[in-house]
Amino acid sequence: MSYWVAASFGALDVRDHDLAAEGYEFVVTPIRPSPPQILWGDGAALWCEALDSAIDDSDVDEPTRDALDTLEDLGLLVRSESPTVPSRQASPPWLVSYQHELVYALLSNVAEQAGIDIVFIKGPVLHWQGLRSKEHSGDVDCWVRPGDETILAEAMERWGWRAARTAFDGTPIAHSQTLMPGDWGCEIDVHTRFPGVTIDDSAAFDLVLADTVTRTFAGTRVLVPSPDIHAVIYALHELRPVAGRRHTPEQRSAAVRALTSAGDSTIDVTEQLGAGFVLKDALCEGFPDFDPSGISTPIPADWGWRSVVSVPRRQLAAVRLLPWRQRARVVRRLVWPERDASRRIRAASELPPKAVFLVRVKRLRDGFVRLLRGD
Repeated sequence: MSYWVAASFGALDVRDHDLAAEGYEFVVTPIRPSPPQILWGDGAALWCEALDSAIDDSDVDEPTRDALDTLEDLGLLVRSESPTVPSRQASPPWLVSYQHELVYALLSNVAEQAGIDIVFIKGPVLHWQGLRSKEHSGDVDCWVRPGDETILAEAMERWGWRAARTAFDGTPIAHSQTLMPGDWGCEIDVHTRFPGVTIDDSAAFDLVLADTVTRTFAGTRVLVPSPDIHAVIYALHELRPVAGRRHTPEQRSAAVRALTSAGDSTIDVTEQLGAGFVLKDALCEGFPDFDPSGISTPIPADWGWRSVVSVPRRQLAAVRLLPWRQRARVVRRLVWPERDASRRIRAASELPPKAVFLVRVKRLRDGFVRLLRGD
């Protein structure tokens, strides 16, 4: 005896969504690499039935079996010898972009399949937790244990994402791996550490992983940081130097609001993550009784090079932090990047090899000029 059960890597019930005006009922990501499928009518009814309880193959007629076969071919149903239904569900969309919500669910399922622990950070979860006023984010950020970013990138490549290469890949300078989208249209940043945190990268991830809460994205329960940890992560994000520029007063205020909204437990989290150097002043502003002398303030290794305005000088400052065995490789990549490492070279990647060569030469010339001018 065999049964049909629903399968998905993320499913949205859109019967009360704007999509319902088009007659659509469910948007489901298959369990095999392919785009999300929109279901309506008999197909939606069959899939929903198989979601609630297994369909006994011996009880269906031939037209229904043909429809079930089609859903199986799409990766939305699987055959099973057991009538037990996996704990899958379809949930109403809660993000501004339902497509982004499907990406959260897909990433979580792909990571689980690969045996990777994953925590989703920043983005709309901050708004849900009352830590940020902005509701939508253009990309999806997650945090994995160092070393797992490569495994996850390879797994997501089958779904249409590809890793954007940088000169500092595989070195302590790189804190995340950017995955460029194909047809999905949603960039992914896979973090392995967070700028401003000074404790060991693996220990930092384990600390965050040990204090998570769950949130449902497209029928999939994913892990997100607890509010106090998330407030510290967000504050570090707001206060980090970017391209040599210090944070703005608005960013400082946003960091203070997040820390105070999450409560004074953020002080302990700051100490545990070794983030006192970055957050000490914000904690003083947000908590009048806070004693900064009681918190350690090691300077993050990447704060110095991040504060350099000139791009070439900033890159050289970062190179100086690397072990000698890595410096030559990184300098070579900076001087002559791979086709997918430079934004300008990526844009020219479809051009003839001679044109790509000229783009590289122009980039190298511009870099030397900027280095000499100090800008």
